[in-house]
Amino acid sequence: MDRLPLFISGFSGAARRFGGIATQILEDRLELLALELREAKIRFVQALLLACMGVVFSLLGLLLLVLAGLYVLPPEWRLYGLAGAAVASILAGTSVFIVLYRLLGRKSLAFDQSLAELKKDTICFSTKN
Repeated sequence: MDRLPLFISGFSGAARRFGGIATQILEDRLELLALELREAKIRFVQALLLACMGVVFSLLGLLLLVLAGLYVLPPEWRLYGLAGAAVASILAGTSVFIVLYRLLGRKSLAFDQSLAELKKDTICFSTKN
């Protein structure tokens, strides 16, 4: 009879320790997830700013080059000046978008580390020790 309370006490102690470990693991994973979410948000804002800057500077460059070219050139050369200004501004805008594409292609998936840690946890808890 004395063994039953001792068995229940040991079982509840093990359950309490397991619950504490599980809570700590969950807390660590949520902290990692929050960190990765913050990093993903920063990368998104950077990409958005680069895209907006590319569009604005492409349009501004196009406008200024066209106006300057039309002002300086004699009337018979204005069409060629307009074409040159358009090509220059399109090249500038394209270069900004190439940088943006490379930036987005180089980064890993969002929450990649959290997924890797969860896979490790699954393997750890699914194997029999």
